[in-house]
Amino acid sequence: MLAPNRLFSARHRRAFTLIELLVVIAIIALLLAVIIPALRSAKNLAAAAVCLSGESQMIKAWLLYAEDYNGNLVDGDTSDSLTDPGYETYRIGSSSVRVWCWVGRPMGPNRENVNKTIDDEVRGFQAGALWSYLQAPNVYNCPVDKRYVKPATMPRNQVGGYDPDWKGGYRSFSIGKVLSKRPAEGTGEDEYTISKLSEFSNPGGKIVFLEEADGYGWNHRTWNMDLLTPRWVDPFAIWHNGSSTLAFADGHADRHKWKSKNTLEMAKAQEKNWSALENGKPSEDYLWFKRAYIPGR
Repeated sequence: MLAPNRLFSARHRRAFTLIELLVVIAIIALLLAVIIPALRSAKNLAAAAVCLSGESQMIKAWLLYAEDYNGNLVDGDTSDSLTDPGYETYRIGSSSVRVWCWVGRPMGPNRENVNKTIDDEVRGFQAGALWSYLQAPNVYNCPVDKRYVKPATMPRNQVGGYDPDWKGGYRSFSIGKVLSKRPAEGTGEDEYTISKLSEFSNPGGKIVFLEEADGYGWNHRTWNMDLLTPRWVDPFAIWHNGSSTLAFADGHADRHKWKSKNTLEMAKAQEKNWSALENGKPSEDYLWFKRAYIPGR
């Protein structure tokens, strides 16, 4: 048996000094600083894979609709109507045109003007033309998009009045204006609007669905861009490590990496009418998107 003074000495030698403890803590902190961003990046990539799968199903539903309706495209707008859910009527020239939109507006079980639960938004999906082809509400949502658990940043209910309980959107995807009969407002998009699948040129390179995160609570109406001057009319979402998922008219979905700092700033700010100029010229992202956005050329 060790003498008391030798026992104390042995125990003393096995203890960490303050400096050693600080070194260990510093190493752990350094490892966490390296690992946590990597884990976050991996999580975003996993979400992108789920998102791609959802958009792939969505674009196939879109194509099935066109096949069933003699090549006519579902209208890319969202319906505002509570009395005629899923449908919208446009004034085009001297005529009124009633169309079936791909999704309708959120509503309560008795068509109340509310958007407080996912069920309210799902009722809008069910009123839309694509629901019979894709009856899976979770597919309409990107896992990164958590707006539905927060109040909308612009909680106007689109019919009138103001509701502070109006929630952010659950549906993460929108269709571009060029695939809707709704008249545009000075963006040049009307010139390129099409309504039949056969009017696409190079459908494998033409965008149908994109990720959007508008502040109204449900990605209201179409997504728009200015084809006359280089600006993004509506911001889109960049949720996947500097990239977005997109679905194309040939039925495939893919992830696109953005190159311009200006584009990333636009997505982060989520502000309308963001300039797409970079060093005085249209950004590479804007030019690429414009080519992919115009369906018939």
